[in-house]
Amino acid sequence: MKTKVAINASSGKMGQQVINQTVVNKDAELVAAFCRPNHRLLGRQVGFTDISYTSDINTGLANSQVVIDFSLPEATLNLLTIARQTKTPALIGTTGFNKQQIEQITQAANEIPLLLAPNTSIGVNSVLVLLASAARMLGKKADIEIIESHHKHKLDAPSGTAIRMGEAIAEAMGENFDDLKVTDSRFEKRSREKGEIGMSVIRAGEIIGEHKIMFALDNEIINIEHKALNRHCFAEGAVSAAIWLADKPAGFYTMQDYLADN
Repeated sequence: MKTKVAINASSGKMGQQVINQTVVNKDAELVAAFCRPNHRLLGRQVGFTDISYTSDINTGLANSQVVIDFSLPEATLNLLTIARQTKTPALIGTTGFNKQQIEQITQAANEIPLLLAPNTSIGVNSVLVLLASAARMLGKKADIEIIESHHKHKLDAPSGTAIRMGEAIAEAMGENFDDLKVTDSRFEKRSREKGEIGMSVIRAGEIIGEHKIMFALDNEIINIEHKALNRHCFAEGAVSAAIWLADKPAGFYTMQDYLADN
């Protein structure tokens, strides 16, 4: 039986990719595509499906088994308020949350299955495993730099993926990422301090997403790098993980939980 999927912010670049991936996935059925009440697509047919774009989130969630969200923090929190009422599992790919908003998301996971992923690509989540392994071997000896590049329209910086990579490295070293991260060292006249995790941000053109992690020793450098060639990799991972999430009990999940179970 196919899993009934609703998509929030369906008119956006990622929303359109998730729609396409949901339609071609043999285990998924698109049942709702949400957009803003005043959006030009409202009421129009979604591709070659038999549904129309809608702003009625309550009805859409009531008829779905899981919702996928790639929007903005405020929109995500509004969606979760309704999802908690309809008991609809939610996969959240939105980034840029502050600590208070993360706490609200965590609280929602007490009532519904909720998967929060700053990046839903299988490749990036595999890189997280590689980074933890590298950090255990090299972290205390190397200067670590995370360099991330995205399109000029992206609002949050550093990216949620870059932050999660830094957290994975710090956790593997038994450290707190917030104590090690440095984002403004390029603007200070000082030498690098031992143990820092430097973070550099590039916003230019239409770069989908690139992350390069450098472990620099005195006489050699090890780089771990991931490049998204298109948004298909994010959509593919999101839909597959959402189908997996749909029948899980209430709780807080990550892409690592999904990968470990598949």
